[in-house]
Amino acid sequence: MKNNIDAAIKNLQNDKNNAISHVFFNAKLNNFGPLKNKIFTIKDNYADVNVTACGSSKILEAFKPQYKATVINLLENAGATCVARTNLDEFGLGGSGEYSAFGLIKNPLNSDYLVGGSSSGAAATFSKQIDFAIGSDTGDSVRKPASNIGEVGFKPSYGAISRYGQFAFATSLDTVAYFTHNVQDAILLSSVLYKQDLEHDLTSINLAFDYESVKLKVPKTIAYLDCFSELSDCVKKSYHDLLDKLALRGITLIKITPNIKLLKSIDVLYKIIAFSEASSNLANLTGTHFGNRIVGKSWEESYIKTRSQNLGKMVQSRLILGSHFLQKENQIKYFVKAKKMRRYLIDYFTKIHESADCFIYPASNNSAPLIGKEYKRSYMDYILTYGNLVGNPSLTMKLDSDSNNMPFNIAIDSKIYQDTNLFSFALYLEKIIGGKNE
Repeated sequence: MKNNIDAAIKNLQNDKNNAISHVFFNAKLNNFGPLKNKIFTIKDNYADVNVTACGSSKILEAFKPQYKATVINLLENAGATCVARTNLDEFGLGGSGEYSAFGLIKNPLNSDYLVGGSSSGAAATFSKQIDFAIGSDTGDSVRKPASNIGEVGFKPSYGAISRYGQFAFATSLDTVAYFTHNVQDAILLSSVLYKQDLEHDLTSINLAFDYESVKLKVPKTIAYLDCFSELSDCVKKSYHDLLDKLALRGITLIKITPNIKLLKSIDVLYKIIAFSEASSNLANLTGTHFGNRIVGKSWEESYIKTRSQNLGKMVQSRLILGSHFLQKENQIKYFVKAKKMRRYLIDYFTKIHESADCFIYPASNNSAPLIGKEYKRSYMDYILTYGNLVGNPSLTMKLDSDSNNMPFNIAIDSKIYQDTNLFSFALYLEKIIGGKNE
């Protein structure tokens, strides 16, 4: 077992993708608990005692929290060992791996491609030597990069896992989320992390379950999104093939004809809500309350210099937009209207979830994007984001690979708080696809 952790640390030390914040060279395996001898990495937006946690931002380069995130406590108490902290798009506000203060994060399968998501560092270092990687998912930041590397990415129901110690980006959207090598590992990890934590997180709910209680279930009905016109040829073929396999096994398939106008609104709703909440959550990064201060001639000048020089342009632009949406004269026009539309979106997808045992669709219209190449955008670029706006559990797993051997995933979702049912059906889907994640 010692050789496993030594090999993992050596591999992380040789990081060529700007993915690592720092490595814990003295990490040791633990021989106790349900996660004994398990090795993990964690995104650098979780607090830990006396460990530098900067969220890949220069404004917090020397920040060492004096408290430990609930998720880290639970993992350590279950026997897991953290070997590294991983870089991200600054404070989680980007979605491509291009916006860390420490450089663009590349796809580990092919450095010509993006790995994607704000949890890009966790994805880029998720090798066979790492048992799981903790990220965070506010829009699709674990499930999308999981698709780009062909691994399992899981986002739980909102509130299922305590967010205490997770740097807040958009409070009503943020979730603890993770990468695993198969569905069974996602179930095991969830059984450890699904613990109500009302002392620290008032949005925390009780979805605790016993690992042994989750068994493979054959779904009777599956809703699927009729999005073939939006898909690349390779994704379209693999999606068709999967649906054919399911139909041959007697599963009733329910076609969901997309409401194009509503699906196109997902990106706009997300941006208004997420940027608004981010502008409020990150308002304390002034150099006075938190952060590296750049002194000016007045407190206003200090604030402006600190934020303009220590925050990246992407973060600055999102905070400016968020502040604009929250201005008194704009709140009704943008923020309140977005919240009303969010309710409409919740009702729309809840009806889909209630129409079948689970809901499936491609995690993206294609495999990972090439670095620097412009693409025509479609609602499939942000389809996963609806799960954060609705709050339901969502999992992506490898479906197939394209002609360049770059993978892409299928997404499987269920109604909010039906996480264990989702796991059971995901086990079946994984089996049907062919165990490609095992």
